[in-house]
Amino acid sequence: MIESILKNRKETVFRVLSIILSSIFFAHIPLLLFLIYMGHHGFFSYDFFSDGLFGLKVFFFLTSIFVLITSLAIFWWIIPLVEKWTKGTFKLWPFIGIVLFNLLFLLIVVVLIRKNGDYFRVAYILAIGFFVSVHIAFLIHAKPSDQFRSLIAVIFIITFMSLHLREQASSVLAIGLKSYAVGGGIEVVLKPKLKQNNNLVGNLLLTSPKHIYIKLDNTEGISTIDRSKVDVIQIKQSR
Repeated sequence: MIESILKNRKETVFRVLSIILSSIFFAHIPLLLFLIYMGHHGFFSYDFFSDGLFGLKVFFFLTSIFVLITSLAIFWWIIPLVEKWTKGTFKLWPFIGIVLFNLLFLLIVVVLIRKNGDYFRVAYILAIGFFVSVHIAFLIHAKPSDQFRSLIAVIFIITFMSLHLREQASSVLAIGLKSYAVGGGIEVVLKPKLKQNNNLVGNLLLTSPKHIYIKLDNTEGISTIDRSKVDVIQIKQSR
């Protein structure tokens, strides 16, 4: 009996540890995307990570929630299959309901893809969602040892895939930056505080607490501008 209690306690500790490590990894997926985004565009913002911690954490949290919700909305059906594989239990009708729900959401995604044509970006998001859903299923139903193996595999696959699909990974992060109007390639007009200087027009890559990273029109490379010298960042309206 004592051996059974110790065994269950040990398994519980490892299960909790697996969940904590998985949560840390999921929370840092946006950080991975940020580093790839900066590397893809050829710049790095030190002050964004040192001085913009609150905004960074909020962005990371929202991005992580988006990844989890999107994963389960399309790949929830994986969880009952893993339960059947690990525990031998399977409920047919709930599984059919889950599959129908996932198919409905997937149909919406397909319609949006046909409308916007972002095939590779959506494929990248779906791939991440698939592997995240598999790991969530393991966290719920598998043994702690299998959970750690799943975590190692997911970390390797998502990191490898993101590094080799840098353009798609960067475009995914750009969606969030555009939604907050702080980067992602949106067209902007920078109006300097010194009135004698001309306005600067280009594609905004990132706004950090101290600097503005922008691809100016008719210039090569990325320009870094001191944010204190800019009076207004005006977003150009698309026609």
